[in-house]
Amino acid sequence: MAIVDPVLARTQPRRLAQDSGFDALTHAMEAYVSVYANDFTDAMALHAARLIWDNLEISVNGDDGEERTKAKERMHNAATMAGMAFGSAFLGMCHGMAHTIGALCHLAHGRTNSVLLPYVIRYNGSIPMESTSWPKYNKYVAAERYQDLARDLGVDPGSTPEEGVENLALAVEEYRDEKLGMNSSFQQLGVDEDYFWSILDQIGMRAFEDQCTPANPRVPQIEDMKDIAVAAYYGVRQEEGHRLRVQREGVGATEEASERL
Repeated sequence: MAIVDPVLARTQPRRLAQDSGFDALTHAMEAYVSVYANDFTDAMALHAARLIWDNLEISVNGDDGEERTKAKERMHNAATMAGMAFGSAFLGMCHGMAHTIGALCHLAHGRTNSVLLPYVIRYNGSIPMESTSWPKYNKYVAAERYQDLARDLGVDPGSTPEEGVENLALAVEEYRDEKLGMNSSFQQLGVDEDYFWSILDQIGMRAFEDQCTPANPRVPQIEDMKDIAVAAYYGVRQEEGHRLRVQREGVGATEEASERL
C-alpha cells in the first residue's frame, strides 16, 4: 500500500526534485519498452511520462506559488503511476547500470539515470544481433515504442522509428541539460577518472547481473555496457567510448562490442 500525499512534496529541495523526477521519467520509459510490458502497464507508463515531461521543469524551476505546487502534486502522482507500471513490467539496463555506477561512485540514483538514459535509448533503439531471451518478445519493437513515447511527449517522432529514437534521445538530453541544468557526464559529477577506469569491469559484470537488466528489450552485452559507461563518463557517443576503450585497453576491448556498433 502506498499513501500518496502531495503535501509531502511541497518542501522537496530542488536538487532532489531533479533527481527523483528524472528517476521517475526513467521508470516510465523503461517500463514502456520492457519485454514484460502489457496493456495495463503501457497506460500507466505513457501517462506518467507525459505528466513528468509537462511538470518536472516547473516543479524544479518554477516560482513558489500555486502553479509550482500543482506541478509538484502531478509529479507525485506521475512517479506513483510509473512505479505501478514498472512494478509489473520491470525496468531495464539503464537501471541495471545506474544501480552499479551509483553505488560504486556514490552518486544519487536519479542523477545517474539522467546521464545514462539517452545512451540506453539509442542502444535499445538500434536493431541488435540478439533482441531478448524472453520468448514473448518475438518481434523487436523497441524503436517503435520509443517513437510512440516521442509522439506522446510532443517530440518530433520522425518519419521512421529510427528518427524517432534519435529525436527522443536528443530531447531527453536537452531537457536534462537546458531545462533542468543537470550534468551530462560522470566526469562533470566529479568522479575521479582513474578510479572510474579501475571499476569498469565491475560495472559491466554487476550491471549485467542486476535484476533489472533481463527486462531490457535488447540483451545487453557486457562489453557494450562498458563502452556506454566510458562514453557516459566523458559525455561522448558510444562509438567514441568504444574507441577510448580500445585506445586504453587494446584488443581486449574489441570483443563483442566492436561487432555491434
